[in-house]
Amino acid sequence: MALSGESMRAIIMENIGKPRVLKVTRIRKPTPAPGQALVKVHATSVNPCDLHLRSGRLIIRKPMPHILGADLAGEIEELADDVQGWQIGDRVFACAEGLGREINGSYAEYCAVPADELIPLPDELDYQSAVAAGASFADAHLALVSIGKLKKADRIVVRGAAGGVGASAIQIARARGAKVIAICRGQFAADLHEIGADVVLEDIGDDLVRQVKVATDERGASLVLHCRDELNLAESLAMLGQGGRLVIAGVLRKPQARLDAMDLYLRNLSIVGSYGAIKRKDVESLLKNLAKGAYKPLVDQVMPLSQARKAHRRMEKEPGFGKIVLAPDSILEAAQKPANWIPID
Repeated sequence: MALSGESMRAIIMENIGKPRVLKVTRIRKPTPAPGQALVKVHATSVNPCDLHLRSGRLIIRKPMPHILGADLAGEIEELADDVQGWQIGDRVFACAEGLGREINGSYAEYCAVPADELIPLPDELDYQSAVAAGASFADAHLALVSIGKLKKADRIVVRGAAGGVGASAIQIARARGAKVIAICRGQFAADLHEIGADVVLEDIGDDLVRQVKVATDERGASLVLHCRDELNLAESLAMLGQGGRLVIAGVLRKPQARLDAMDLYLRNLSIVGSYGAIKRKDVESLLKNLAKGAYKPLVDQVMPLSQARKAHRRMEKEPGFGKIVLAPDSILEAAQKPANWIPID
């Protein structure tokens, strides 16, 4: 990625640490390297991986300074000479595996992205809805379908159900005919029922395992999606019935747990992690379903990109229902101007 003579606003970090390491600055606008497209970012979102990379729990695989941001929706501004199949102005979405980790991400007005990682954005889907749903649905699809081998007869427990991945998982599982038991804090119960949860349990007390057994007619869950990092892993395992699968989607705050090997053996339980990227065709299918209204994008709040530090603090302390979307300040300012607005010098 080369740099042009023009500048752009971006959120950079020069070292790992707490949200205060995120700084608003003006840097040179990138020029697409061979195989890349330069995308004008209309929206990005705050994902758990951004918090983990910023805090050092995941490793940034490039020298500092670094720009976070694992997904984006926008329009193509410029193409490298060797890129075929795209046009300037095309509306695109991206949630490439290395975006924001191996290369600079989307916390900026412009982002250089490998062109083969871009996905066409349906005209019916706006930029903010795309990033509110795209990466979360992709992660949920990977965890449930690709890794968890979701079946129509499954009895699924989603832990951390109010988060982006959890809420997306509920919708995917419901669409495929599975019974969905969502576990989260009580204030989101009505929201979770609305998007497809059959049963909602409040994440409080020490009898959650018993409640899951009651909700599944004593059979236990056939699949538990563990997508909130502070939860008790042993408790999730105890919710499973015979032959059940536990899928871990996300970095665990307490990565070590005491497991009963005999219990795993006698009940034929399996534990598997979910990390990586789904197939391009699956992302395209998810975006089309979102555009058709088959799935519902969940936007907790739209914040200016310049408030990325505040967005990180909020996600760490008071996670809401759905995703925090970040939009470049220039995009939000332009959207507030009337169509006949004329600048006065």
